[in-house]
Amino acid sequence: MDDTTTCSMPCPVCEGRTFQSVAHVYDDRYGEPNRYRLARCTQCGHLATAPRLDESVLPVLYGTYYPRKGTSPEQVSRSAASATAPFARLRRWWQGVNNQGQYLVQPGEVMLDIGCGSGISLLEAQALGAQAFGIEADPNVRPIALALGLNIHFGSLHDDPFPGQRFDLVVLNQVIEHLPEPDHALRHLRDRLTHSGRIVLVFPNVGSVWRRIAGLRWINWHIPYHLHHFDRAGFARMADRCGYRVHSTRTITPNLWTLLQARASRIPAQPGVPHPLWATRPAAADEGKEARRSAGIKTALRLLVLLPIAILNRTLDAVGQGDSLMVVLHPKGIR
Repeated sequence: MDDTTTCSMPCPVCEGRTFQSVAHVYDDRYGEPNRYRLARCTQCGHLATAPRLDESVLPVLYGTYYPRKGTSPEQVSRSAASATAPFARLRRWWQGVNNQGQYLVQPGEVMLDIGCGSGISLLEAQALGAQAFGIEADPNVRPIALALGLNIHFGSLHDDPFPGQRFDLVVLNQVIEHLPEPDHALRHLRDRLTHSGRIVLVFPNVGSVWRRIAGLRWINWHIPYHLHHFDRAGFARMADRCGYRVHSTRTITPNLWTLLQARASRIPAQPGVPHPLWATRPAAADEGKEARRSAGIKTALRLLVLLPIAILNRTLDAVGQGDSLMVVLHPKGIR
């Protein structure tokens, strides 16, 4: 596949506009029917999804296909309560779910989570003593925000929500790769930070061991929702061009991702058809003692399977080869 195209939106890493197709891809999770391509910038090698969707179409895309329609405020509250439970930090590390920027917030700080999803991160930040604001494109979250009293703007960062408010911490958990022009977002955010403010971004690592093993079946291509596919060096180059310095970088791999990767590799996806692995399952009713016993056996077996996965992932993360990158940025010239 050697066809090249000129993109209307430049490469966020080097501003080049010529991309070369490397593979045909499609939505292997939720059944969005269109076909796409993985394309590589001929100037710097950055990978992007083509065609790159315009931000104006994202609310309809997520509202139609993303599986948040069945999420209840009660589920969100229960999930957020675990943030301050005993041994929560150790459990998050072992499970690889500490790849979330809100866990770095300090008491008394003001946090903005861009792409806050169902709002769990806002509740967790509040439980950790912070004031929390959110931005979300998915209209399915609106009833949750109203029920829980969450301060969420439905729309885009470029709407300039929360006028006059500056933030000590801006979080983008698995979000920067969804933005058509992520470099524009980073430049825009400089003016929303306090003097000592920082940005924490978490996104899939296209340079990971799991991506190299899975190839085109890597679950974190996540077409067409992921529009950019960053590695460590490419992201650092983009951040530098946008006026930031990288304070720290590490990889964190959720054990669940690895389990899902193994299952997705066994069950082929079909274009335009929702994959059963990603279907939202309603909570089962309590069927009594036998049901609880069966659930307990399944939990024990799951823990047995996850033990070697957890050991492997913590090892990969220690050498920087994990599936998810966490990057902390500080504006240049601040500190």
